[in-house]
Amino acid sequence: MLHQKLINDPLTFFDNFLNHYQKAEANSGNSISFFYCIGTFKIKLIFAGIKLIAYITRALNHLTTEPFINADLTIFLWDSYSTNIMMPPPPWQIQDYEKDGLIRGFNNERFNTIFRKTSIGVSMVDKERNLAIYWVKNPDTIPYWEIAAPLRYIFHFWMGKNQIQLCHAGAVGKENGGVLLVGKGGSGKSTTALACLDSELFYVSDDYCLVQSKPTPKVFSIYSTGKKNADDIERLPFIKKIISNQEHLDREKALYFLYEHFPNKILSNLPLKAILIPKITGKKETTLTLASSMAGLTALAPSSLFLLPNSRRESLKRMGELVKKIPCYYLNLGTDIKQISKIISSIQ
Repeated sequence: MLHQKLINDPLTFFDNFLNHYQKAEANSGNSISFFYCIGTFKIKLIFAGIKLIAYITRALNHLTTEPFINADLTIFLWDSYSTNIMMPPPPWQIQDYEKDGLIRGFNNERFNTIFRKTSIGVSMVDKERNLAIYWVKNPDTIPYWEIAAPLRYIFHFWMGKNQIQLCHAGAVGKENGGVLLVGKGGSGKSTTALACLDSELFYVSDDYCLVQSKPTPKVFSIYSTGKKNADDIERLPFIKKIISNQEHLDREKALYFLYEHFPNKILSNLPLKAILIPKITGKKETTLTLASSMAGLTALAPSSLFLLPNSRRESLKRMGELVKKIPCYYLNLGTDIKQISKIISSIQ
């Protein structure tokens, strides 16, 4: 019984996972480190070998920084395909798999663990030691939406500890202030955010971003990618040529790696002036209509909570604090794309 208890202990399993990473590193012959400033934190990624790097770092390149010694969070990454080292045998049983891939008994105040069925992989965070592990069996099985938003479960779990909320939202604006674009898929968030690349406004995100409400509302970029429904790409012809997955548009959204083509249009953060709820109207003109804070929360929270597992009560509380601090508006989207950025620029 004692042996079984130790095996089922998250700390024991995490340390065993780290030992397997070290074996993968030895098998690959080297480790490669990448350094980022994400939000206000120094994040270090250490890869065992090179195979996995292109799948993870491309969306984060805009936040690369000079090497540092003391990281706020260190993530160890490896794949079994190139290193020939599998993850340690999981101590949980099939009945321990919960909704969203969470593992019963391996998610508590200190640890978060999620099994990703789409790519057969595990993400695990030790929030006390500020360490995380990302393992995938074969990088070639990672779906395009994970390549567009890599490590988001790890960032969600760890940033929440620091009162920073990972949100399903877009953000654009100027250096002195911007807006958060919120709403369910198909509401016009991505079109609005991507259209601003061809304007005086800067881009922070169209899909996922980090948001703080204290001490002042602020949004931080985390990924410099954009996604667009394949049947709607003609509305933004100026970025049609930079679609990265042209050959897969029959089954995937169009994926853009924006920093590679618009390096001067990506900002790492913006103070937030307002929350906008895009609504497609079919009319030519784009207009603003004042909305309640409850409308802002209703547009922001459901998709964020659905896509980001665990700690939902705390996440909802942080989002609730945000919508009370800044005004909310409906952004009534017109068919004249050029008007959208001008209306957003008018918000003081």
